[in-house]
Amino acid sequence: MMTADHHTWQLRFSELRYRGFSGAPVVEVAPAQWGIDPTAIRQAATARRYRETPPDQAGFLRFEFAPGFFPRHFDHGPGTDAGRRRLAKLLAGQDQFWASTRRLRLSRADVGAAATAAGMTVVAEAADPADRLLLLRRNGLPDEELRPRTTARRPTLGEVQGIVAVACILALGAGTWFAAESEVKWLPLLIPAAIAAVVGAQFLIRAIAGRSPRMPWLDDRFDGSHQVIVAPPPALSAELLGEVASLYGYFFAGPHHSGRNSVNFLFVKCRPGLVFGTPGPALPPAAEPVVEVPGREQWLRNHLDGRDELWVSVRHAKLPPARIAEIAGSEGLFPAGEFADVTDRILLLRRTSPPRPAAVRKFRMSFAGFIAPAAWVFLCFGGSVVTAAITRDERLFAIGFGLTALGVFPLLWVLRAFPRSTRVGWLAAEFTGRDSVTFFSGQFGVSPELLRQIAEFRGYFFHTQTATNAQGTLVTYVKRR
Repeated sequence: MMTADHHTWQLRFSELRYRGFSGAPVVEVAPAQWGIDPTAIRQAATARRYRETPPDQAGFLRFEFAPGFFPRHFDHGPGTDAGRRRLAKLLAGQDQFWASTRRLRLSRADVGAAATAAGMTVVAEAADPADRLLLLRRNGLPDEELRPRTTARRPTLGEVQGIVAVACILALGAGTWFAAESEVKWLPLLIPAAIAAVVGAQFLIRAIAGRSPRMPWLDDRFDGSHQVIVAPPPALSAELLGEVASLYGYFFAGPHHSGRNSVNFLFVKCRPGLVFGTPGPALPPAAEPVVEVPGREQWLRNHLDGRDELWVSVRHAKLPPARIAEIAGSEGLFPAGEFADVTDRILLLRRTSPPRPAAVRKFRMSFAGFIAPAAWVFLCFGGSVVTAAITRDERLFAIGFGLTALGVFPLLWVLRAFPRSTRVGWLAAEFTGRDSVTFFSGQFGVSPELLRQIAEFRGYFFHTQTATNAQGTLVTYVKRR
């Protein structure tokens, strides 16, 4: 695991590489000021197509931008009329677009001309010998700090692969069930063929994503958060990814091991960037209904009765926050915390507001994400194996396998079946007071921003995360000292 000092050094080195050697004609660097070895500085300069020249002053290294002395960056060359018409269709209705000249099979000049015709401008560019990326933005968009964030997050490539894998496994379970009922003799051949199809689908999805000219996922992760973890994108070099990240104010802070022998990239936001996210319509700071829904006031009173603390989702309660506070006040509870983002507003109501005492060890609802699927596998699959062994009926094994495949994945998200206010309360209870807590955040159906605010209120801050295809993101939060 990388130490904090190594992370800091890596951030300085990345900032020098992408911000210092950014294409300026001359760059002078003081190794003592950056705290970086001169050999590493020379390596960064060479990677960015700078050659060293004699310095003008002691203690500095001087470099001149000399792209002619290095391999040329990619440019496809003149494209076809069909390719230009295709790009024009892709730009229709878009406010922002990442264009790959290699995937579009067009030259930089072709892309620039198509952008001008669509009322857009090339505002940023990243290139290496394998590809050239151009960021096109519609004229008149506000700067980063004034722009709204993306309202509807696109599924990541890993999430798409997970959905396809789940669908294939469910189809396998259903097929096994029907094959067993039909007494098909070639049943054993179905399982390896289906497994091969699941694995092949994962590679096919990555291959399609790597060839697609649409690259909106390229800026989805750089959303203004303090740090982000990015999986290596298909058909895109680490050099290009680092250059794109620097446009958003992020710099590489080292590898992030996510288990299963996979390594992602950790980026930390160090300065304001060019833009973040895909433009979306302006939204109020939180979802707040205008009209009260009949019957919800009595629902809230019923839940407040006899409670010393209650977490309430405004979206679930269907009552304005002011009305919720008024009803709670009549029952002797008062707002002790408020958390909001574009998806919801969460109110913490307490009978009194003293510092929260240390929590005792108790059952955490996130354990249900492990217990429910394990119990289902034990009952369906294990039971069918034992029964088939006793009765010598092979169909019972196939039936148990089908039930297991059809039921285990929905049970991974069993907490999503409960009301949102209940899930928020369970999420807050995950922060038990221990030095660190780990749980699958996706089970609770709460946005990462609300999760961050609730964790901070409990005295925790984000530490690490691991992405899984089945249960989403496994996050670890550690307690502030």
